[in-house]
Amino acid sequence: MFISSEKIMDSLPFGMVVTDLLGKITFGNQAAGKVLGRSYHQMKGEYIHSLFTSTSIIKAIKTNTPSVSPDKTETGTPLILVELPIQLSDGKKAGLILLYENQTLDQLAEQSQKISELKQELEVIMNLIGELVTITDKNGIILRVNATCEKIMGVKERDLVGHTVDSLEKQGVVDLSSTKRVIQEGRKITVAQTTKSGRRLVVSGYPIYNEDGTLNKVINISRDVTEEDKLEKQLDEMRQMIRYYQSEWTRMNREGGEHIVVRSKVMEDVYELAGRIADVDSTVLILGESGVGKEVLARTIHNLGARKAKPFLKINCGAIPETLMESELFGYAKGTFTGGNPEGKQGIIMSANEGTLFLDEIGEVPLQLQVKLLQVLQEKQITPLGKTVPVHVNVRFIAATNRNLEKMVEESTFREDLYYRLNVVPITIPGLRERKGDIPFLIEYFLHLYNNAYNKRKIIQKEAMQVLINYAWPGNVRELQNTIERLVVTTFDAQIRLEDLPNKMRDAIWQEPSGPKGLTLKEAIDQYEKTILQTTLNQSRTLKEVSKKLGVDISTISRKVKKYNLAFAEMQLK
Repeated sequence: MFISSEKIMDSLPFGMVVTDLLGKITFGNQAAGKVLGRSYHQMKGEYIHSLFTSTSIIKAIKTNTPSVSPDKTETGTPLILVELPIQLSDGKKAGLILLYENQTLDQLAEQSQKISELKQELEVIMNLIGELVTITDKNGIILRVNATCEKIMGVKERDLVGHTVDSLEKQGVVDLSSTKRVIQEGRKITVAQTTKSGRRLVVSGYPIYNEDGTLNKVINISRDVTEEDKLEKQLDEMRQMIRYYQSEWTRMNREGGEHIVVRSKVMEDVYELAGRIADVDSTVLILGESGVGKEVLARTIHNLGARKAKPFLKINCGAIPETLMESELFGYAKGTFTGGNPEGKQGIIMSANEGTLFLDEIGEVPLQLQVKLLQVLQEKQITPLGKTVPVHVNVRFIAATNRNLEKMVEESTFREDLYYRLNVVPITIPGLRERKGDIPFLIEYFLHLYNNAYNKRKIIQKEAMQVLINYAWPGNVRELQNTIERLVVTTFDAQIRLEDLPNKMRDAIWQEPSGPKGLTLKEAIDQYEKTILQTTLNQSRTLKEVSKKLGVDISTISRKVKKYNLAFAEMQLK
C-alpha cells in the first residue's frame, strides 16, 4: 500500500511547518495545527512571521544555516523553533520548522528519552528529503547516512559508516570529497562528484560548529543529476551551464504574473531585505540607475506585506508638469479650478489610502512642493487644494530615484529634512554590469518569455551569449529585455548568432586595448576566447575550478589550452 509523504509527516509526534523562500507556509502537519490552534488549510498561504515573531527561517534558507529560536503561541504557550534549510525534490529552496512545546534546549539535552526521539525524528527527516544525506565528524569519519545511500552510491550503509572520506576516495567510491574541502576551508562547499557506479552528483557540504567556534561535524546533501547530465550533453556548452544551475534559480512571484530572476548574492540580499521590511510601514528609498527594476522591487515589497490586498499606486514625479503635480498628489475641492472637474478630484495620495504609494523619480519634485510632502510623511495628513481641514491618510510610502539626493541636498535643490524622512530604509539596486551572474539567467528567462509569446523556438549561439554576458548594459534589465525581444522577433534562423546582435555589442569585441586590429570574425572570436581562458586560468587553482567557472568540460578546457598555448601554474594540474 502506498503512503504519501503528507500522511507520514502528519503521523509525526512533533509539529512541522514548511515555508517557501519568502516565508509563506506551504505545508503544516496535524501536530503543528494542534499547537497553533488552526488547520493546515488555515495556515497555508500565511506568512510565518504572522505566527512567530522571532523566526529566522528566511535567513536560515538564504544562508543555508540551521537556527534555533524561542517563541510562543498566540495563547502564550512557550515553544522552541528548530529551523532547517532544505531543498525540495524540484530543486527549489524551502524552510523546515520543527515545533517543540514546553521545552528548553537544556532540558532536551538532559533527557535521554528526548534525545532518542530527536534521533528518530532526524532519521525521518533525512529520509523525507529524498536526496543522499551524509554526516561526518570533524576528522572526516562518516557517522550517518540515509536510506537512499545504496540507490545513489551503489554502496551499502555498512560499507560507509565508520570509514573516512579519504578511504572512499582511494577505493574509487567517489572521485572527489566535499567533506575534505569543507574541513580544509571551513565554509560551505558545492562540488560535482562521480560515484563508483557512474552516477553524477551535485554535493553541497555544510560545516557545523561548536559554541566555541571549533568544527564539530560536516553535513553533505547530494543531488543525483545523472539524467539531467545526459540531456545537457545534447546541448551546446553555454546552455549546459544555464541548465545545470536552472534548478537553483531564485524566483519570487508577485501579482500580475511577473517574475523576478535573481542569481547574484547582492540581489538575493536585496530581496531578502525586502521580505524583512514588507510587513512594517517604514518609508523605503530605492536607489539605482534607470532600468534596474526599482518599480518591480517596490511592488514586491507591497505584495509581500499586510497591505497586499489594498491599492498599489505609482506616480512618476518627473512625468507630470510642475503646475499640475500638487493637484495630482493632494486633489482639489469642488470649484477650485476653472476648467477642472466641477465635482473636485481625489488626489493620488488619498486614492492610495490603506495601501502603498510609489513615488518614482522623487528627485524631480519641485522645492515648494517638498514642504507639503514632508508634512504628509510626518503627520499622515493631507489638505486638498481649496480646503482648510486636513484629512488623515494611512499610506505606506516607497520612493525611488536615479539621482544623487545627497548631492542635491548639498546644492540646495532637495530639502535635507525630506531626504532624511525618506531615507529610513535605503535599498540600492546595483547596475546589471555589477551583477553579471544574473545576466545569463535573465537572458534565458526573457528568451523563454518571448518564445512563448510569439510562438518561436529561438536559441542563442554560445559566442553570441558570451558577448551578451560581457556587454556593459547601460540601460540595465530594461535594455536587456528589449534586446532579447527584438532578437526573437527579427532574426530569421532558429539560432540567434553573433552577427544578429546590435552593432554596438559586436563592436565591443574589438575594444580590447591590446587586441590586434583587422581580424576576421572567427579570429576575433578566437582572440576573445583566448583572453577569457587565460584570465580564468590566472584566477583559478585547478582545471576543475576553471571547468566549473566556465561551465565547460575539463577535456574541452585542456584542448583549448593546448590550442592557444596558454600558460598556467603547475599546481593547476593537481
